[in-house]
Amino acid sequence: MKKIILLILIVVSPLFAVKEYYAISRSLRALGMGGAFYGVSNDEYALFYNPAGLSLYQGSPQGMVNFNGQVGSRTLAAFKTKNTLSGNSLSQSIDALTQYQGDPIYLGGSVLPYFLMKHLAVGILLADLKADYLLSGKELDSLVDFTGISDSGILVSYGRSIINENLHIGLTSKGLVRIGGRTSFSLADVIQGDKINLNPEDLGGVGFGIDFDLGIMYDIPYLSFGQASRISFVLNNLLASQFSMSAKGSGHPPGLVRTASLGWHTIFSGMDVVPHVHLLVDLAEFQIGGEGNTELGARSGKILKHLNLGVEVPLGVLTLRTGIHQGYFTAGFGLNLTYAKLEFATYGEELASGPGRLPSRRFALTLALGAGTPNTRFKSNLKGKRVEPNEKGTEFKIRPKPPEPPKPDPMLEIPPAGPATSLEVPLQKIEPKDIKQTESLNNKDKSKIPNDLINTKDPKTSLDDLIKPKQ
Repeated sequence: MKKIILLILIVVSPLFAVKEYYAISRSLRALGMGGAFYGVSNDEYALFYNPAGLSLYQGSPQGMVNFNGQVGSRTLAAFKTKNTLSGNSLSQSIDALTQYQGDPIYLGGSVLPYFLMKHLAVGILLADLKADYLLSGKELDSLVDFTGISDSGILVSYGRSIINENLHIGLTSKGLVRIGGRTSFSLADVIQGDKINLNPEDLGGVGFGIDFDLGIMYDIPYLSFGQASRISFVLNNLLASQFSMSAKGSGHPPGLVRTASLGWHTIFSGMDVVPHVHLLVDLAEFQIGGEGNTELGARSGKILKHLNLGVEVPLGVLTLRTGIHQGYFTAGFGLNLTYAKLEFATYGEELASGPGRLPSRRFALTLALGAGTPNTRFKSNLKGKRVEPNEKGTEFKIRPKPPEPPKPDPMLEIPPAGPATSLEVPLQKIEPKDIKQTESLNNKDKSKIPNDLINTKDPKTSLDDLIKPKQ
């Protein structure tokens, strides 16, 4: 049985070595939306992406265990073919499997117990396995390239707002044990069987290393594009650990790659069924030091291998995702319950230096079991309005735009008082001849006002003085 499995792993490889970006661990939520995650990172996978995202976590404390499995599309077909090889000779088995020549085979899996709360995440990575199998040549002259890496360790992340409520910063510290490396076999080695050695110490080695991640997020206020936006910058693996501590084996395992990533996240208002939609864009994992072997995870290749685009649509406990990762379509969904979470994603990984040369279509599933209210991530109260900074339960603290001063109504404008528009109306001088016998308005007996009551010399005599009856 062991010999047959090794044959399957050998005869299903491309014609040149894999140049995959090996990460410590990957989020299926991120992979479903094109791998774009550095601009949000508000769940347990902030441990591996951007720790500043822990400042945005809105759920209650969680304690869960993630079980993750991934396979390549051709891996499933290879195992299906393998089941038909019983009773065949070695040459017949090889002929049956040559149909997979030039196609990558991928296997992966991880187990991650974690604790998560606002500002803090702690993870114990029991194992994260990554294995690529590649074949070149034909028949007995075929060569198999095998790359296998396993990571385990403890990670602690902390993130919070500083200076003001729009600026978030986070730090991850991690102690890791890495096992693995790269080797190759000939088809003759496989036929003989006893020459196949996958001992981790002989494959590359075992070593321990310490490293750190630093992340920054900034919520951009008053931006007219979308309902809210943020920008992120992350430096992962600051020390670019080479796992040389307590190393065992023929050498040391592949080192970590120091990378810089830039992320963007915008939230848009939706409709009744879709309360809001999230757009994410990453320029991710540009190498600035560390492991230099492109066949062991070094970041090289064209700019499109670093470009990730994603869309996430929360619908209550169900979340839908899609995106573009390294030039290939991705899709996924998440189901968040109180005691369990289910994540599914399909994505394409480019194994050569540029998109379109050596794609590997993969399918991944994560089941998390534990306790804790799921992260609501994006509150529905953002729909159709702006949120005050002090409003609780919101992930985006969106400041309202300052109101514009009201425009004056020209119909209500009162001209400023001036000499020509004075409200004081001078009394005209009343001549005696103009008031011969004035009737009193308040005197019902129709009494006459004598002329001697009128002061002809006083120009300011008022009308009230004229109509008062004589006492």
